[in-house]
Amino acid sequence: MRFFIVPNYGKRETEEILAELLRLLEQGKDEYLVFPLDRELLEAGGEDLGARLTESQRDFLAGCDMVLSIGGDGTIIHCARFASAENRPVVGINAGHLGFLAQMEREHIPRYLEQLRQRRYHVTVRNALAATLDGEECPELDFALNDIVLSKTPEENIACFEMRCNGRKIDAYRADGVIFSTATGSTAYALSAGGPVLDPRLKATVMVPICPHAISIRPMVFSAENHITISSPDSSLAIIADGRGRVTVPPGCVIDIQQSRYEARFVDFHDQEFFEILTTKIKQRG
Repeated sequence: MRFFIVPNYGKRETEEILAELLRLLEQGKDEYLVFPLDRELLEAGGEDLGARLTESQRDFLAGCDMVLSIGGDGTIIHCARFASAENRPVVGINAGHLGFLAQMEREHIPRYLEQLRQRRYHVTVRNALAATLDGEECPELDFALNDIVLSKTPEENIACFEMRCNGRKIDAYRADGVIFSTATGSTAYALSAGGPVLDPRLKATVMVPICPHAISIRPMVFSAENHITISSPDSSLAIIADGRGRVTVPPGCVIDIQQSRYEARFVDFHDQEFFEILTTKIKQRG
């Protein structure tokens, strides 16, 4: 098999895991290319990861069987973003704390590697979000596997949010911000802000307000087909996709939340149910 490996050296166990993995790959005569997520890329937020590939690295990526991530969920998200452009699936080895998205723990690498060689796995597809600003595409906001967050800028005490669904006004309220999450991202920031947990196979968008100034404002779940727009008539807003980069828009800018044209693909060994993994990880969080 051919593996495009992305180790995150910001994680304490990454070097040891990578050394063990490469030893097993060489024993099995698998092909691999290592593209390290180093400090420079980490400080840049990883948004230029795909753009920094050389021509030979991009050729290897296009012809590989899968992208193998070593790190936490953030590393897997960065990998999913550039792997989606080549329709390559991602499999993650957890070197972080929780790793909701990781399919392998360190002690299970030999067993799962053998399953990969024997093609005993499935590939699942998960949707991502994108945002356009006044109808214009924005490269920084074209792929969010977890969430797109709109928030007040540091100069503002609070912001007013006006939201529409399929052209009809849903509500207007004042808050610190609002989270638009995928089903995959429902266990991330949206969960911490009081949102529901969704099965990641669902094609849905979760809206979770951040510190709303109204008791009646609650999270909502929309079908992925719905057309959602949001704006703030009197406040500038900061927009962040998957915690990377930052785009600031002026008052009145119409932000269109929609499905990304890219989809993430993940390897699934079908040996654990999502909610079984969730329960285990939440207990670890303590």
